[in-house]
Amino acid sequence: MKYTIYLILFSTLIISCTPKSKFKTIDFISFEMTVPQNWNKIIIRGTDSYVGGIVTDQKDTLIFDIGGYSGDVMKNDFPLVYDKKGYDELSKEQKGRLKKAKYLVVDSLSGDIDYKKYLKQKFVMQKIDCFNAKLITPTNKELGTTGLFIDSLEGSTKEYNKVSMSFYGRNLKEKTEKQFIIALKTIKLRDYCH
Repeated sequence: MKYTIYLILFSTLIISCTPKSKFKTIDFISFEMTVPQNWNKIIIRGTDSYVGGIVTDQKDTLIFDIGGYSGDVMKNDFPLVYDKKGYDELSKEQKGRLKKAKYLVVDSLSGDIDYKKYLKQKFVMQKIDCFNAKLITPTNKELGTTGLFIDSLEGSTKEYNKVSMSFYGRNLKEKTEKQFIIALKTIKLRDYCH
């Protein structure tokens, strides 16, 4: 009896000391990804595509869109160049974010300006499961978009049935950005690759 009690106490101690995983896998039906344990899946109703997302422990929101109209944010990367009137129209919060960023205020937007120096995002091509994807990061910390874009999971533009994937967060806190990039690299697109 004494031996049984010691065995139960020892087993309980071992089980309670086993560390919990810092990560979990979230299943989004057509794909899955590994994220920090304290990130939570959210459900969003889409009208013409499959949409969903994650809320992080830092209260950042990450949204994905899989469908024919999923967009590539690199196509709409407006540079941080303002004329004086445009700068004055920015909110106090927007001006506060710019203080940490590389931006330009000019008298006229029609001058000789190298707009590429002031883009919000940059990208590298990255293998995500069986696809080449644009892995997008902000040029300035906490100002811009972090995420990925896969141009074609299946179908084609010519046949009007192309399916693309985007997964983004905007103005993410630095810790969230780093964790999100790691998580994006774990995506398994089981409906499209396997």
